[in-house]
Amino acid sequence: EWTEASGRGTVYSYSVFRRAPIPYAIAYVTLAEGPTLMTNIVDCDLDAIRIGQPVRVTFKPTDGGPPVPMFAPA
Repeated sequence: EWTEASGRGTVYSYSVFRRAPIPYAIAYVTLAEGPTLMTNIVDCDLDAIRIGQPVRVTFKPTDGGPPVPMFAPA
């Protein structure tokens, strides 16, 4: 069943990939409504990400596809 979510959550776990041409972070984010999902953390200093950090959803464009939900610090 589809349920509307608030777009708020907290970082459960994360990893920063620095050997990529452009460093990036992936994380498990637990939504305020309960489910946990794997996503990217964007629009922040990668060294500042912390477990338990509040985040909010942001939609990033893709090449020819629909926008993808990712999370940024709240």
